Amino acid sequence: MKPTTRPRVALLQTLWDLDPDVNLDRTMALLDTVEAAELVVLPEFFLGPPFYFPGRAHLKGVIDQTVPGPVFERLAAQARRIGAYVLCGTVVERDGDRYYNTAVLLDDHGEIVVKARKTHRFAAEMVSVSPSDEFAIVDTPFGRLGVCVCSDFWIPEVPRMLALRGAEIIAVPGAALRGNIQITRPCLQANSSFNVCYTLLASAVGGVTGERAGRQVSIEVAGHSTVAAPEELLASLDEEEAVLTARLDLEYLRSMREVDLSFRRSLYFCLHGRRPELYGGLQQPYAGHEDLETLLSDYLTRR
Repeated sequence: MKPTTRPRVALLQTLWDLDPDVNLDRTMALLDTVEAAELVVLPEFFLGPPFYFPGRAHLKGVIDQTVPGPVFERLAAQARRIGAYVLCGTVVERDGDRYYNTAVLLDDHGEIVVKARKTHRFAAEMVSVSPSDEFAIVDTPFGRLGVCVCSDFWIPEVPRMLALRGAEIIAVPGAALRGNIQITRPCLQANSSFNVCYTLLASAVGGVTGERAGRQVSIEVAGHSTVAAPEELLASLDEEEAVLTARLDLEYLRSMREVDLSFRRSLYFCLHGRRPELYGGLQQPYAGHEDLETLLSDYLTRR
């Protein structure tokens, strides 16, 4: 791939079926429609709701994947066909006796560039998958790319750390919960403004209902895949199954990060105006802190 400062991105918004094979076929069909892009982003759980979602326990050992593995061989063929980097949403990665919520980045030759494992587990993940302690950031021919796996994005320190390490594009393979959908786009816009970056959310649409610890539980995700620039939303979907495309402008972004002493532009201040010596408190827990993992473990097992 030739270097470019004007990359075209394609975000896949998929509809969940309860059958992982159907979901993979739908993903491949959407990829078949992508003809020109530098970066393609799939949503979190593009194979469908994982085995630790309610009513899905029977899929343990079926929906989880090894990396590398057959699913990524199929996706690698698409990466080569398109000539694009493909951020393969997430799968539940099986690694020995551990599980991770993992996004896999393939380059335009179909080779694995990096695995981005979720660092901040959400809800049942706290008792089902292991966390990573590493942030994923890579240099590509179309700029420096950082990855936030869904709930990682909602811990502001994560995209902040990526931006401070030079990430110009922050990709978020996600499953946007319906209960948060009214704030999803504003938060994506705010992240792009505060961190002077592009933010790409690729989300799924669908839901599951099942029993968990004797209770009926429903989980719904509602799409709203979005491409956000520092000063505007470039493109967005609602809940349709579709491919969202946009053209990024890295020269514009880099100019926004440069100090403008005339203050005609001011977003650079979000990066250059910081006083890190004052932020030691970020290493302390929230003043009202309770041990979330203990609380969730008790709730998920108590009948």
